[in-house]
Order: sequence, then structure tokens, then C-alpha cells
Amino acid sequence: MTSRSLGGTFVAGAILAIALGISVFGSIITYSELNASFDREIAVARARDQYALLYRLTLDEETGLRGYLAAGQKSFLRPYYDARPRFDPTWRQIERFARATNLSEAAVPLRDLRTTHRRWLREVSDPLIGHPTAPSALAWQKHGKFLTDRMRGDFHRLDNVLQGQINAAVNTARTLLIRASTSTAALILLFGLAALVADIVRSRTQVALEKERNVADTLQRAFLSGWDVLPYLRVGTAYVSATGETAIGGDLFDVHRLDEHRSIVLVADVSGKGIGAAVETAFVKYSVRALADDDNDPGVILEKFNRSFIRSATDLGSFVVVFLGLLDDRDLSLRYASAGHGPAYLRRGSDVEQLPVTGPVVGLAPENTFFSTRVALQPGDTLIVATDGLTEARDNTGTMLQDEGAMRWIRSSSPEPQPLADDLVRRVSVYSGGRIADDLALLVIQVTPVGASGERRGRPER
Repeated sequence: MTSRSLGGTFVAGAILAIALGISVFGSIITYSELNASFDREIAVARARDQYALLYRLTLDEETGLRGYLAAGQKSFLRPYYDARPRFDPTWRQIERFARATNLSEAAVPLRDLRTTHRRWLREVSDPLIGHPTAPSALAWQKHGKFLTDRMRGDFHRLDNVLQGQINAAVNTARTLLIRASTSTAALILLFGLAALVADIVRSRTQVALEKERNVADTLQRAFLSGWDVLPYLRVGTAYVSATGETAIGGDLFDVHRLDEHRSIVLVADVSGKGIGAAVETAFVKYSVRALADDDNDPGVILEKFNRSFIRSATDLGSFVVVFLGLLDDRDLSLRYASAGHGPAYLRRGSDVEQLPVTGPVVGLAPENTFFSTRVALQPGDTLIVATDGLTEARDNTGTMLQDEGAMRWIRSSSPEPQPLADDLVRRVSVYSGGRIADDLALLVIQVTPVGASGERRGRPER
């Protein structure tokens, strides 16, 4: 009895040892395959970042050309000339990745994309820039529509190829995890070890993929929003997307130096989502910059931009809510025009006041007028401008925060720009129960004190 027990124990132990050895060996193989699948997914995700940049460059070229044709000012061509020399290097990076990973299905749309882009430059943009009022201008524009549609088709095919590669990598990882769990389910110990390994690998994969998505979202937002470093301002910003998808939408903020003393402060919210809204957002940013070079009145700038936007809008129902301010460091003045943009506030110490709207939203009618008003700023004053994701946040009963609630939050928040922006985002999340219903862009600007030497001290928050 004892001998048989010992023998059974030995056999059971041997079987368990063999099973454990097979499990360990199988787990090592599975782990290696998962790592290979993960590395493949990361590589494709980076190639997709380059693809997104290539697409954005073509949008900037088209936006610059369209703005130039609509307004007749060569300053609108600035994004066109910035994007044009970057197209070929970016295209070559994607093409090298396709060759290195044997993505043969990407070869045809890649070649056609470069060929069509060169035709668009040679047969459309160069003639129109050189001769915008030529008798053939309309024919060139129609031909340009055909070529851009062809490039959109190439981009769509490339996106399908890259998305297919990501899906294949995800499916491979999922299949490997299922196989590892199934093959070890017969033995409790083996199942536990396999489950532990699978959980660790899965957790690492999810964390790494989330980091990649955050990097991609940050790059895409940075392509449309940002600020110049100004020695007399401290800047805080925040951006929260209402969806878990890549943050391509219509919210925009911009701080841009015009000359030695004047700077633009711009926050805008374009109607719609997706690529269409992104195109209009780029148009808003560069059009306002170009118009501000020639005029010092935000109301006049918005009137000109309103007419230009209506003439060039691809969607007749689109509109833009805009806050445009011109800062002058010689007298610390802010002259602003607010085209339907309610969430704009000025904080002085513990007092917070709302800056009134001075005109209708952009895009309603070409004859609309826009007015501007001047605000004398003092060192330490803080300007807070947000899109409507702040005031339209709702609690679990459906009650909106509105301006009174936003001003109450600002009054009790940190006086520092970036902590103030972060605190408002945190409060919106708590107030809405974590359900962000609309994109939220925040721009917080604080005027720095004047030193003994007469120069203003300060640095951007980040």
C-alpha cells in the first residue's frame, strides 16, 4: 500500500513535472510569439502615425491654396509652403516600412499617391499660384478636385492596409492567449501558471498600446493647437476628447506672436467632427493669422474671415465659434472680438468676470458685422477661454454647469495657469460622472509682473 502510494505519488509527480516542463516551454514560446506580435503592432502603429502626418500635409497644402484663391492674399499660402517640402521625406519613410515588412498591397496606392501628388503640384497648384485669374483657372481647379479625390482614395486604401495589419496582430495575440489557456486547462497548477503569464502579458500589451494611442492623439492635437513662447505670459492648456477615438475634431487654441509687441490669442470650435472639421480648423488657424498681419482690430479681422469662410466652406451648414484677442505688451491691453463664444472669463485676484460676446458665430451670413472691445490688463490678471465642453457639462440629473458654475470653479481654483486648467478638467469629469459629452479645449493665460529692469518675466507652463 505504501509502495503503491509512493509509486503513485512518484508517477503523479513525474506527470506533473513533465506537464509543468511542457507548460513552461509552451509558455516561453507563447510569450515570444506575443512579443513578436506586439512589436509588429507597434511598428504598424508608428507607420500609421507617418501616414496621418502625410495626410495632414496634403490637407495643409490644399487649405493654403484654397485660402489664397478665396482671399487673394499670398500670406494664406504659408501652410502650403510649410507642408510642401515635407511630403516626399514622409512618403519615403512609409515606403521603406512597406518594403521592410513585405506589405506588397501597399505598393500600388503608395506609388499612385506620390505620382498623383506630383501631378497636383505641377498641373494645379503651381499654375493657380502663378496665374490665379487666368482663363484656365476654373479648369485647373476642377482638375485639382479630380486629383485630390484620387489621393483620398489612395489614402483610404493605405489606411485599410495598415488597419488590417493591426487587426491581424491583435487577432494573433488573442489566438495565442486562447491557445495557451486551452492547452493548460486540464491541470490546475498549469492553468494557474498559464493564466498568470497570460495576465501579465495582456496587461503589458494593454499598457503599451494605450501609451501608443496617447502619443498618437497628442501628436495630432499638437498639429492644430499650440502657442509661441512669450516673455510676458504664462500659459496653461488642457484638451479632453469626448470619445476614445483619435482626437481629430474641431476644437482649437493658438497663441501666436505677430510682431515685436503684438500677439494673437485664439480659441475656436468648428462644427462637426472628423477629417472635415480638422480641415476647417486648419483653415481657421492660418486664415486668422494671415488676416491679423494686416489689421489691428479683431472685429474687422472676423468680418473678413467670416466672408472668406462662407465663400470657401465645403459644408454650407458649417459654422465657427471664435474668441480672437490681440495682446499688446506695450500697454498690457487686450482687444478682443467674441463671435458667439460665451466661456471667456477674466480673473483678477479673487474676482472673476465674464467677457461679453461681441458678435454672432462665424459662417451664418456674409453681411454680419463683428465688434471688438478693449480690456486693460494688469500684472497677475488671468484670461480663461474654453470651448462649450466646460459650461455645457451636465451632472447626473441633466443640469448644465453654465457660466455661473464655471466662474465659481475658477474663483476657487489655483491662481497658477496650468494647475487651474487641470483643476477645471478634473471638476468637469467629477461633475459629469466621468461622461464627457463634448470636446473641451482650455486656454489659460496669465500676465506676468514687470521687473525692476522693465522687462516682463515669465515662462510657459509647459
